[in-house]
Amino acid sequence: MPEDRAAAPINVVITEANPGSADDLRQMLIKLVAGGRKLDIAGYARDGLEVAQMAAHMKPDLMFIDTDMPGIDGFEACKLAVSANPDTICVMLAKAVTPELTTAAMRAGARAVIDPQQSEADLHKLIDELIELREAKDRPEFALATDPEKMPVSIAVTSAKGGVGKTTVATNLAAVLAKRFPDQVVLVDFFGQFGNVALSLDLRPTAGIGDLMAYQDLDVDLVNGHLLDHESGLKVLAGVSRGSQELLAKVDIPHLASLLGVLRRCSRFTVFDIQPLLWPASPYVLSRCQHIIVVSTLDDIASMRDAAALIEIIINSNVPRERIKLVANKVFKVSEFSIDDLEEATAMKVWAQISNEYVIVSAARNEGVPFVISRPREEISRTVHDMADRILHESTPL
Repeated sequence: MPEDRAAAPINVVITEANPGSADDLRQMLIKLVAGGRKLDIAGYARDGLEVAQMAAHMKPDLMFIDTDMPGIDGFEACKLAVSANPDTICVMLAKAVTPELTTAAMRAGARAVIDPQQSEADLHKLIDELIELREAKDRPEFALATDPEKMPVSIAVTSAKGGVGKTTVATNLAAVLAKRFPDQVVLVDFFGQFGNVALSLDLRPTAGIGDLMAYQDLDVDLVNGHLLDHESGLKVLAGVSRGSQELLAKVDIPHLASLLGVLRRCSRFTVFDIQPLLWPASPYVLSRCQHIIVVSTLDDIASMRDAAALIEIIINSNVPRERIKLVANKVFKVSEFSIDDLEEATAMKVWAQISNEYVIVSAARNEGVPFVISRPREEISRTVHDMADRILHESTPL
């Protein structure tokens, strides 16, 4: 808590429909010290309208509102007060606290309902708890949770079939993000059984996602211990080892959900290189990602129709269409099929198109260095940087 807040008294407004009716409550309040801070009775509200006015203009920390008020009753007054100043904590006062009354008070925006004749000890405990709740905004975790530049972002890169450059797109996009956010990006080879992600980065994993799924409980330290460090600042969770493909059909979704949650806690960006939808876990991961990049080529009609079928499957899995980003890869300047053909087949606009640069891509893959690092000024690298820019823009709340 900031030092000026720590020293300042807690401002309280009490309702007092009749002169002297709030004397007992006032006497108890002025004796209390909550979180090292004294309580200061900042004013008395005579009716429901005055409750709302004081909330709006005095912005007290606490308001004690009697359910029985002249004019606007206590419930309506509470609704107005909370709307006028959401930071004010409202407590309803009722001589007979019933479940029905408590429910009505909660719906009106109150944080608690008490009998005005309750003991000083109970009142003290309640105020301590309410003030702790109000001061949650002073905690470092609040700033972290509400900073749009620290919001975890999950990105899936997938395709309807192999050989279209899905891993190349995922690896280079992750490398761009890692250059901008070192040690804050994890690239997950989501059960890739051929180790293409590790190969693209010249990494030699000894453990991967399959080993993690064998643990009953997952935490940040355990997951970090299974990540490989790349010189770009990228962290990699390798796929399953060869001969372990049976793990793909046995993934426990709740356990997978735990893994995804841990990855979001230990990284700003998580990029999933996802195999075509052959396994039950893949649709779940896609549903958890804010951005789903579907990679296709313009090679033939079958490739474009497969991409259309994949997009339909994803959408039918209750994933909003706007999350899907169609990327045309290996685009030739002159070819039999065009971007228009792909858009017509998929009923989606192409979000980005990556030119066919076989020599650059092949050399980068064989060297184990993403082309965005080895050839940053090439057109293909600039395209991936532009994709990262657009994802960052879309991921930052206005």
